Amino acid sequence: GKKLPAIPSIIRRPPKIKSTISIILIYKIFRGPTHKERLIFYIYAMKIWGLFLTITLLFFACTTPKPKPQAPNVNWTQLDEPPLFPDCPQDDVKLNWDCFGKTLQNKLDAKWATDKLSFGELNDTLYVTLKVDTLGQLSVVNYKNSAQLQSSPAILTAFEEVVASLPLFQPAFKTNLEVPVEVQWTLPVAISK
Repeated sequence: GKKLPAIPSIIRRPPKIKSTISIILIYKIFRGPTHKERLIFYIYAMKIWGLFLTITLLFFACTTPKPKPQAPNVNWTQLDEPPLFPDCPQDDVKLNWDCFGKTLQNKLDAKWATDKLSFGELNDTLYVTLKVDTLGQLSVVNYKNSAQLQSSPAILTAFEEVVASLPLFQPAFKTNLEVPVEVQWTLPVAISK
């Protein structure tokens, strides 16, 4: 054998502090920050918190689902344009409806006369729910009548034939959207001999 070289000792005592900078740093570490340093730290800390809050708010504001726009109301109201019967005056809505009611009643009376329907002593009112669709087609939706009329289906059949023979209406329009809409209403029809 050979002898290995000696390993110098790494563990030494720390050097003694002799510089003024080292003394100032140690003094500040043990004494704590000055008022000015605390104020600067507070300002930077508030900027960091403000930035954090701003980013958090932006994140949640951007990920919140936006409300869906509501579909417009397309149901007909009294303020919208009503359907108009073409064989009657178009200028005044009330006159048009009155004319339609009289025209329908006259056509029904003529139909019942040609079909030789006899009502006997029957003197009643048939309430008919009518509908004008977006194309202007008139149709019967429902009947509301007395027990006497239910025993006579010929009256209802004749009524549906008369309604089917009428010309197309000018459909109702939703005023604010200018789109045609369906309209339903109940019309009283007098039935008597």
